[in-house]
Amino acid sequence: MQSMRAAIRQATCLSFAFGLGMAPTMAGAEPLSLTLDWTPFGVHAPVFLAAQKGWLKDAGLDVSIRDGKGSTSTLQILAAGTTDVGFVQLASMVAAIEQGLTVTSIAGFVRAGDNGFVVPIDSPIKEPKDFIGKRIAFPLGGSSSALMDAFWRSVGLTRGQMTLIGVDSSAIASTYIAGAADAAVSPVTSLLPIVQGQRPSRAIPYAQFGLRVPAYGLSVRVDEVASRTADLGKLVQILSRAWQYVADGHVDEGVDAIIQQRPNEKLDRAIMIAQIRETLKLVMTPTTEGKPIGWQSEEDWRSALTVLKNAGVIKTERPLSAYYANQFFPEK
Repeated sequence: MQSMRAAIRQATCLSFAFGLGMAPTMAGAEPLSLTLDWTPFGVHAPVFLAAQKGWLKDAGLDVSIRDGKGSTSTLQILAAGTTDVGFVQLASMVAAIEQGLTVTSIAGFVRAGDNGFVVPIDSPIKEPKDFIGKRIAFPLGGSSSALMDAFWRSVGLTRGQMTLIGVDSSAIASTYIAGAADAAVSPVTSLLPIVQGQRPSRAIPYAQFGLRVPAYGLSVRVDEVASRTADLGKLVQILSRAWQYVADGHVDEGVDAIIQQRPNEKLDRAIMIAQIRETLKLVMTPTTEGKPIGWQSEEDWRSALTVLKNAGVIKTERPLSAYYANQFFPEK
C-alpha cells in the first residue's frame, strides 16, 4: 500500500504538469463526444468531476458525456462514427478489434482487471471446479461475458458444465439478489457494492486464476489518433489528472459530480462511493507504478494478449501497437 501511495504521489506531479501546459481557450471550444460504457456509476466519477471542475472547458474542449448500453454497444457506435471517444472495458475492445473494428486504446485507467464472479459470502465456490453444476447469471453483450468463455477455457471447463443464464446488464443485480443464480458475472468492483446489503457476497476475479486483462480505459477510432491529436491529448491528460485528484482523497467530490450532472437518475451515493473506492485499488499494477494513471504498460498488454490468445479470444496476429498507444503521455 505504501508503494502504491508513493506511486500515486509521483503520478500526481506528472499529471498536473500536463495540465499546466494548457492555456484556457473558451472561445471556439472543440466539440468532443464521450460515450460511457453504461449509465453512470462509481468508476465514472473522474469523468464527471473533470466536467464539473471546468477542466475540459479550460482546455478548449466542449465534451458531451453520453450514457451507454454496455462496452460492446459503445464500441460499435464508436466504430460507426457516432461518438468520438468510448469509455469502455478494454477486454471488450480487444474482442471488437478481432471482429474487425478499427479502434484502439489511448488510456487505460483501471489497469488491473476487475472482471470476474460475485458469489454469496458463504458459497462453497472457491475453485473453478466448484462452478460445475451451478447457475451463473451473465450480462448479454457485456465485457465480463466476452471474457467468460475465455475463463472457462483457461481453467479447463466448458459452458455445458454450468447452467448459464443470460440477462440484460441492467438485470444482473436483481437476478442475483433474488437468488435465481448461484453466481453472477460482472465487473466485480461495480456489482459487489450493489448486492452487498441484500445478499452479502465476495468477489472471485478472473485474475485470481490467471486471466488478467486491463479494465476501463478510453478507446477511439484508429484514424482519429492522428487527425485529432491535440484534442485527444488534452482529453487524456485532463482525465488522468481527474483520476489522480479522486485517488488523492476526493472520492466523495467525484461522486457528487455525477449526481449533480444526472439529477434525474436514481443514484445511490453510498454505493457509488464504494464502487470507486474498490476501483481505485486496481489503477496500479507492478509495471505501472510511478506512471500517470492512464499510462499503459507494454508488459501488461503483452501478458493479457497472450492469455486471450491461448483462450481463443484472439486468432489474428497483430502488433501491440494495434491495441494501445501511449503517445498522449509524454516522457518526462
